[in-house]
Amino acid sequence: MSATPVGRPAPDVREGLPPRTGMVRVGIGLLLGTVAWAMPFATGTAVLLPARIEDIAPDSKVTLLAVLTATAAVVGLVANIVIGALSDRTRSRLGARTPWIIGGGLTTAVFMALLTTSDTFWVLLGWWCLTVVSLNAMTATLIAIVPDRVPTGRRAGVSALVGVGMLLGHALGAVLGSAFLGSPGLGLVVAGIAAAVLGVLAVCVAPDVPNTASPPVPRLTARALLRSVKFPRGAPDFHWVLWSRLLLVLGYFMINSYQLYILTDHVGLSKTRAAAVLGSNSVLFLATAIVGSVLSGPLSDRTGRRKPFVIGASLVALLAIAIPLFRATPAGMTAFSCVGGLAFGCYYAVDAALMADVLPDQESRAKDLGILNVANTGGQALAPVVSSALVGLGTGYSPAFIGAMAACALGAILVVPIRTVR
Repeated sequence: MSATPVGRPAPDVREGLPPRTGMVRVGIGLLLGTVAWAMPFATGTAVLLPARIEDIAPDSKVTLLAVLTATAAVVGLVANIVIGALSDRTRSRLGARTPWIIGGGLTTAVFMALLTTSDTFWVLLGWWCLTVVSLNAMTATLIAIVPDRVPTGRRAGVSALVGVGMLLGHALGAVLGSAFLGSPGLGLVVAGIAAAVLGVLAVCVAPDVPNTASPPVPRLTARALLRSVKFPRGAPDFHWVLWSRLLLVLGYFMINSYQLYILTDHVGLSKTRAAAVLGSNSVLFLATAIVGSVLSGPLSDRTGRRKPFVIGASLVALLAIAIPLFRATPAGMTAFSCVGGLAFGCYYAVDAALMADVLPDQESRAKDLGILNVANTGGQALAPVVSSALVGLGTGYSPAFIGAMAACALGAILVVPIRTVR
């Protein structure tokens, strides 16, 4: 087995499972690190940035939110792949991943503070894009820790903690954003500070090993970078996972990205009441997501199966989206959050394990996972564009709900052809 970029062989269930204590520390570190990027991201995209855009240009808010989300997601897509490739080549006494996690958290705090100085949409967009680069410095390197340090037989269990961290971060971000809706600048600063603190805590709980003695790798030139971003050939399961993930994320974020506007324009609530509903629904989403994650992660490891959990989660997400389509009430949106939480708790618990299991090259883990994360950023980039186009048909938000359901259904179908993972 060839050496990995972090100077140790790829973990494999055949080599024997490591002590549970070590895996618990890695899992807790991943949970903290995931909350560190997911919370400020959700604080911005779910509440405070849509609210700020509405203040700046109320008549163009749907279109401008689509522009901001799509532009930032494309920036994040490139940053994820580039930083992943740089991380694979990093040699330091702190390991390959730690410098990027700490640096990403600290720069996130700086750029989120600078967001408060924005008085036009284009300034807001510029600072948010830089914030997204910093957040992706954390995401690109954190996800690589799973194949770096976790053997196959324990990946879903550890991935469950990653899923809980993502869901906890999104829920806390929505609650934080709702609490600071009247003072969005302060809310952005608090979220940025939290990213820096949690990032440092994550690497303290689960420190990496020095890799200064690892074999050197070629310098990352522009030509090598362009070659590295090519999708792997001869790895069909890698591609099935990529497109399935893209569609599920697309379907979910077509509704999630517009929750504030759906509650005000589709359900008919005031902005203050909508913020309160968003906050309480986020807590309910988190509660059901933890249930789904805790149940599905260990069960996936015990049965050795990933595909049934991903397919089932996609179909449950479809059901969650259907509820507010037919019941445009606060209760309908609450049901959306509860059922959606169960779906994404199950999905995120197994998703990181599934991605790690289909990696074609152990020497470029972070880079290949960065490409798979294209599905995440790409889905979020396309979601507001597709939703905006469907809402622009002039028949309300119903076409967006129907399109989101179709995306989830197709995402479930694309899991079926995967062969190397059960």
